[in-house]
Amino acid sequence: MKRLLLLFSAVIFTLGAQAQTHQGVGVVKSVDQAKGSVMIKHEAIASLNWPGMTMGFDIRDKQLLARFKPEQKISFEIVAEKGRYVIIAVK
Repeated sequence: MKRLLLLFSAVIFTLGAQAQTHQGVGVVKSVDQAKGSVMIKHEAIASLNWPGMTMGFDIRDKQLLARFKPEQKISFEIVAEKGRYVIIAVK
């Protein structure tokens, strides 16, 4: 019973973490239209305990790809989906 309770708590925690959004600021390094992804050199993202780094992100809504230009500074919002962080909004 205790194991079941711990497992249930872990599942609830994971589901809750996936629903949480995180804010980032960075510079677009490249856009891959075919894959629906962008490479961003972002500043630290405190809510994830991430240091600044360059990494690729998938885009949930492929229509947002038109808003990304190389060397453009952006603010973006990400959420965990299927084990990856995905951009869901850009400013």
